[in-house]
Amino acid sequence: GGGWKVLPRDSARFHLMLGERNKLPFGRLGHEPGLVQLVNYYRGAGIICRKTSLVKTVQSYCSVTGSDPFHWMPPSFIVCPARFLAEADGKPAQSRLGLKQKRKDERSEFQAVAADWSVTGRGDVWIAKASAGAKGEDILISSDCSSLLEFVDKGKQSHVIQKYIEDPLLLTGNRKFDMRMWVLLDHQYTIWLYREGVLRTSSDPYDPSDLQDLTSHLTNHCLQTSVVHSCCT
Repeated sequence: GGGWKVLPRDSARFHLMLGERNKLPFGRLGHEPGLVQLVNYYRGAGIICRKTSLVKTVQSYCSVTGSDPFHWMPPSFIVCPARFLAEADGKPAQSRLGLKQKRKDERSEFQAVAADWSVTGRGDVWIAKASAGAKGEDILISSDCSSLLEFVDKGKQSHVIQKYIEDPLLLTGNRKFDMRMWVLLDHQYTIWLYREGVLRTSSDPYDPSDLQDLTSHLTNHCLQTSVVHSCCT
């Protein structure tokens, strides 16, 4: 409807191109004067889609503006498995563009801030999340810094260790929730918010005394569905 029609893949004149984030041919855009061409992902969207990249982006923004990154997000630290750091010592990794930057690791900063927060009574529970993790997998919630670091060191990728919100806003029934909203950023940088969204909830009431009960602490749909399914079989 609306006069839209599907064009051959090699068409140069088009208004909208849809594809996967890492496979879109952005080089095809901008070659037709006067034609506004839209795409469903912005180039470089990965810098806010991966957890470690998002933390780096917020940190970089705050270093330029002179603001506190913890104003935008809970205290967050990037921690790389220790074996990857050892392998990189004295051996800079090669990439197509030359030398990659040394892997970022903020475990010492994390330990210092965690100790300070614990001593000052601001909370001692933290959550470790794999940078590219999804579906509630590769997550640990703990008040033991050593356990969190060991968890990261056993993993296959960098993690973000972030201050866990110990007093969250809860729904009726004391269940945690999160909201997913759809936003459109157009070519004129106007932001459009879709009127409907999705609210995800935990299966069990929030229980700060049991950090191992992930259905109490996480709201990932896949996690909740798998638990409900196993309880019903």
